[in-house]
Amino acid sequence: MVSSEIRLNARKSLTGKWGKAALMTLAFGIIVFVISFICNLVPFIGPIAYLVISLPLSYGFTVSFIKLKRDEDVGYTDFITNGFSVFGKVWGVLGNIVLKMILPICLVVIFIVLLLISVGGAFAGVAYHSIGITSNSFATNTIASFGFLGFVGFIGYIASLIYCIVKGLLYGLSFYILHDNPNMSGKEIVVESEKLMKGNRGRYFCLALSFIGWAILSAFTFYIGLLWLAPYIMVSMIIFYEDLSNKLNTTEVVDNDAETKE
Repeated sequence: MVSSEIRLNARKSLTGKWGKAALMTLAFGIIVFVISFICNLVPFIGPIAYLVISLPLSYGFTVSFIKLKRDEDVGYTDFITNGFSVFGKVWGVLGNIVLKMILPICLVVIFIVLLLISVGGAFAGVAYHSIGITSNSFATNTIASFGFLGFVGFIGYIASLIYCIVKGLLYGLSFYILHDNPNMSGKEIVVESEKLMKGNRGRYFCLALSFIGWAILSAFTFYIGLLWLAPYIMVSMIIFYEDLSNKLNTTEVVDNDAETKE
């Protein structure tokens, strides 16, 4: 299905459920905000604790919307139990994703370091020249050399960041696969996501990009509109996954032509 068909089916799936979906999103937002606020009060350990807690909550939020989309029974705060009931498995999946992403992550870090070195070196050259430690020609050569290093670092950083994003898209379906295949190992889940997403990353990216206009408009509602936009996006991504994995109930699918005729 193309993006417009996926969004159409998402709206159909949410018919009669928009209110519950918005309240689920509000409950998730409040709980995450409270946890973040408390964790930020504790230096060093707090941010780590927030990271440890937030990942299972995010997974649980995804599972709640999978159940909502599939007309299964789900409560407003079930994302807590849905997430922490498979705490180890969720982190196991992330660990395997990180292993797959080692190369692009390392490249990003390397080029960031090059950028920092170039900025520091150029600044040192200017500073030393200003206090008379180095000659004008030496300072000029130093600044030019570090400037070139900075240019290389910047280009490399942009290229490695794009590589990181493109590579990361391969693992965008991991949480959905985990829910449908709880007996699979973290490695198997990541490999399955990679298999499903090969050749479909462009479609996934375009689907995500198609919500930018709505996200901008939500700013004019002081982001209250996100209570409805977030479920819309979540269910759309679930339908994208179900379409790729042949789990989509074809009796529920609506196409654009059929909608137009109606």
